[in-house]
Amino acid sequence: MAITLAALAGLAFALARPTPYGNDQSSCDTIYHGYQCQDEISHYWGQYSPYFSVPSDIPDELPHGCSITFAQVLSRHGARDPTASKTAQYNATIYKLQANVKNFTGPYAFLAHYEYTLGADQLTIFGQQELINSGIKYYNRYEPLTSRLAPFVRSSGEARVVESAQNWTQGFHAAKLADRRVQSADTAFPYPIVVIPETDGENNTLNHGWYYVFLLILCNTFENGPDDNIASDGQAQWAAVFIPPIQSRLNAALPGANLTVSETVYMMDLCPFNTVASSNGTISAFCALFTKEEWHQYRCVQYSAPASDPIRATC
Repeated sequence: MAITLAALAGLAFALARPTPYGNDQSSCDTIYHGYQCQDEISHYWGQYSPYFSVPSDIPDELPHGCSITFAQVLSRHGARDPTASKTAQYNATIYKLQANVKNFTGPYAFLAHYEYTLGADQLTIFGQQELINSGIKYYNRYEPLTSRLAPFVRSSGEARVVESAQNWTQGFHAAKLADRRVQSADTAFPYPIVVIPETDGENNTLNHGWYYVFLLILCNTFENGPDDNIASDGQAQWAAVFIPPIQSRLNAALPGANLTVSETVYMMDLCPFNTVASSNGTISAFCALFTKEEWHQYRCVQYSAPASDPIRATC
């Protein structure tokens, strides 16, 4: 029997070193609980939040007399740099600020010398470690299975997804090597990864249908049907509600900035992206430019649903 990891997204740069016991358990970022640093804001970054575990009322203990014979995890890629289009927009926003604002004071002082160094699309070192940690956590959680079996791994073909899958296998392998109950060497490592291309017409169930320039036939209605703009429409509706007061405050504090609504959102985006650009996930100075309440509102921009959606009522 094989254990299946289905990875959703990746880029094959040099792999991070597995550190199965490298996370200080006093840290706010751990293997078993994920990223809990300033959780009152970092858990409200939507898709940009690092992995974190959430409480559940469902017990995870096995019922008496039962055993696990199969376990599967479906995983998103690790934390990454912005997409190519977004990194250009973020860079332009910083350039505009530094070209037009003459005096940066208070919490904005760091912007005077901030250098935009974010890349595009690839995993960060922090993001690589997230998937290594995931492999370790998976191995230890299902140790009666994982100690005697090799995992079966599938990955969609995007580079950062493939790299994420590779990182996961490193964590799994490192945990097995550290398991004193395992007597034999892990000769199956490196584990094979079945990579499914994202090219036109490919039957790739790990990719929902549209990826950059490729039109995949699997879910054409999802991408080009009557509700294909629901995400962008929802984002625009909510941004028009909560961004203007923030925009006014930033422009008042930064005379000459003249930030637009979109650029104000970009300033918020730079908080999570700069945080995960740090190898240990140090909270970025951008994060302190906004209040806890504003971050809770930001979550709803990342949620991307129209105003009529019942979940939007919690924003």
